Amino acid sequence: MKDRHHGHHGQHGQHGPREHASHDEARAAGIEPASPPEPAPAPDPVELVVPAGQCHAMEARALAAEAKLREVADAFRAAQQDLENARTRLERDQALRVREVLARAFGGVLAALDHLDLAMEHADAGPLKAGLALSLRQLHDALAAEGLERVATVGRPYDPATAEAVAVVPTADPAENDLVVEEYRPAYALGGQVIRPAQVRVAKLA
Repeated sequence: MKDRHHGHHGQHGQHGPREHASHDEARAAGIEPASPPEPAPAPDPVELVVPAGQCHAMEARALAAEAKLREVADAFRAAQQDLENARTRLERDQALRVREVLARAFGGVLAALDHLDLAMEHADAGPLKAGLALSLRQLHDALAAEGLERVATVGRPYDPATAEAVAVVPTADPAENDLVVEEYRPAYALGGQVIRPAQVRVAKLA
């Protein structure tokens, strides 16, 4: 029994130090460590050969796809332009409808203002005219506080957005060409939106 036990320890003592020898010990013993293996050479590139007929077919498909892309892009731009035009028409029509509604709503007030302005022009100087002028100014101030204001046109270039030319007067002065020289009915705007254009006479170069 003792011999078998002793033999077991003897085997362990013989192989243990060799299995755990370091590289430094190997160099000290004159043994060089094995060099790393050489990298495998890169494989030669594989050249793909496409038949001429298949190459032409692929080129034709690419050209067709490019043409289709241009067609879709053109259709998209046309649709965008149509949408923008529709939006512009809608905004213009909506503004016109709003102006018509407001003009009808304020029609009576504007008519009363027109009559007061006419009476003011033909009234004789005196207390009556002074009182009328005061009442008219107070009325204009009250309406201005609500956003309704008179739009000046006389002496300014004719603008179809604010005035309607009902008469033309010839002029020899180029500086007066296309200027509003007389106003038959004033224009009014509500919140910056013209609800009634003026009726004016415009100078035209003869």
